[in-house]
Amino acid sequence: MEYTVVIRKAPDGIYIASCPLIPEAHAQGETYEECLANIKEVLELSLEYRKEHGEEIPQEVDAKKAIVTTCPSYLR
Repeated sequence: MEYTVVIRKAPDGIYIASCPLIPEAHAQGETYEECLANIKEVLELSLEYRKEHGEEIPQEVDAKKAIVTTCPSYLR
């Protein structure tokens, strides 16, 4: 299964990942690669838990990537 994951770099330099479709899935790592590996493991564990407890296994339907850049008025 494929899931959309958001990875961002925090001000302190660590990478933080989350999966919008699986709200309990969060991970972090000191490098992008470590963070990606960690979120994959968390997703696998989350899905395994859901399956064992008869919970819904969400499916990505038609995810699209969009990057939105804004400049709030207070920064102008």
